[in-house]
Amino acid sequence: MGSNLAFLDVMACGLGAAVLLFLIVKHHTGGPPVAEAAVSSEREVLSMLQLAEASLSEKIKAVDQQIAADEAVNQSNEKLLDEYRAKQAQLAALKIEIATEQARNAALEKEVVRRQPQNEADVLKNRQLGEEDYLIGMKVEGRRIAIMIDRSASMTDRKLVDIIKRKIGSDANKAKGPKWHRTIRVARWLLARLPHDSQVAVIAFNDKAKVLNRGRWAASRDAAQLNGLVAEIASLVPTGATNLEAGLVALNKLSPAPTDIYMITDGLPTQSISSPGISTRCKRKAQSVSGRCRAILFSTSISKTLSRASKKVNVILLPLEGDPAAAPLYWNWTALTGGLLLVPAVGWP
Repeated sequence: MGSNLAFLDVMACGLGAAVLLFLIVKHHTGGPPVAEAAVSSEREVLSMLQLAEASLSEKIKAVDQQIAADEAVNQSNEKLLDEYRAKQAQLAALKIEIATEQARNAALEKEVVRRQPQNEADVLKNRQLGEEDYLIGMKVEGRRIAIMIDRSASMTDRKLVDIIKRKIGSDANKAKGPKWHRTIRVARWLLARLPHDSQVAVIAFNDKAKVLNRGRWAASRDAAQLNGLVAEIASLVPTGATNLEAGLVALNKLSPAPTDIYMITDGLPTQSISSPGISTRCKRKAQSVSGRCRAILFSTSISKTLSRASKKVNVILLPLEGDPAAAPLYWNWTALTGGLLLVPAVGWP
């Protein structure tokens, strides 16, 4: 743009010189030759002026176009600069937000570490299990906790054909049943989460019932007694029928009475103490008991033994093929007492 303006200055000076020459020639006194020369000179100057004017117009037009192009570039650059500044501001805001979240996460990590359960203080060590009680919604609580373990033949396997195979096998083969191993893990899970200063009693039942630990309550802080209960549970063999009433009768004989009940089972009972009086309402088919009959045995067992709803009942129901009424009946029982029914996922605990 600087060179173009310099050229305009030169042309303007030339035009001024030509005008001055024209004035001098026009007012010169003399004869005709001088006048003719003046006229010729005026034509030449006019022609030069027209050429200079045309050249100046082209230059001015080119300069205007260049100015317009420069202004467009400047506007584009200013827009890019504004976008850059906006992105810089967004980046700064994101950095502040990230720093805030990092500080919050660091504080949460410290809080988690501070509140981490002190597993070393557990009386019963359970290395393979985590703190799943907060995930499944069931916590072991109560002053006197009774754990009832179904040790009938169905507690060996999930499928009926596998249960029948183990039923006719040896005691060692029954004790190797996958569902029985899971039952032992569940019992250990409950024992490992007993509240401080509580007591526990364990009742194992099939067609008969037995209170472990020689029929006595065990203190939750007594490691020797708890480990003795775990060993005694592991020595049991799952066999026989399921007599829920026998287990509840043994439960009622505990002194002092329990405040909370946790039962591990897989279905409805197949036998009861008063079952001979119910046989007219139930029909046995071969070696099996109908679903309707099992529901009657369940209701009768509870009504005859736990008429007072003073105990909270929690049931952990393991899977069993061919017993669809078990879950709703156990759910109704636990709900009426303020307890929970847990049907655990595969692999728990």
